[in-house]
Amino acid sequence: MSAENLVAAPNEQPGIILRSSEGRSNKKPLLVAGLTLLATVLIAGQAFTAYSVYKHSEKLSLLERRSDHLQQMTIRANANRTPMRMAVPNSSLRLMAAVSNDKVESTSPPKAPLTKCQQEAAGLLQVSLPSFKPKCDTVGAYEPEQCWQDMCWCVDKNGVAVADSVVKGRAQCTPANV
Repeated sequence: MSAENLVAAPNEQPGIILRSSEGRSNKKPLLVAGLTLLATVLIAGQAFTAYSVYKHSEKLSLLERRSDHLQQMTIRANANRTPMRMAVPNSSLRLMAAVSNDKVESTSPPKAPLTKCQQEAAGLLQVSLPSFKPKCDTVGAYEPEQCWQDMCWCVDKNGVAVADSVVKGRAQCTPANV
């Protein structure tokens, strides 16, 4: 077979005939081709949607887990804020009734402003370590030994860490090294 037989002459190339020479219409084959194309596009769209959902299912489950975790944290936080009921012995009920009937109005002494240590312990001031709350004495000053997780160190009265005092376990803080 030669190359000349493979290539047809330009006037012999097949073309799309919209109407046959006998006057018959090509509506039915065009309708079948259109419906086939439409069905193919719909199936491809469904396949793409299924693939996308499958591909992102891990991300969706991660978002659901995070949402559940945040809800649990919120519930725990609210549970910690609710006041607990205290059991009152029956013998003190008479005393409570006597005090409530006296209608004595007492003015409470004005509260002293919180120290820096008390503010940090209450979470009003931000500290450099996550979830660290310093220990304060009764006056509101920093206790000489401060601990976070299993690490302890010594601090001065202003809460400044003493150099080279960080140890694993209990720190030996004496007035001499503070």
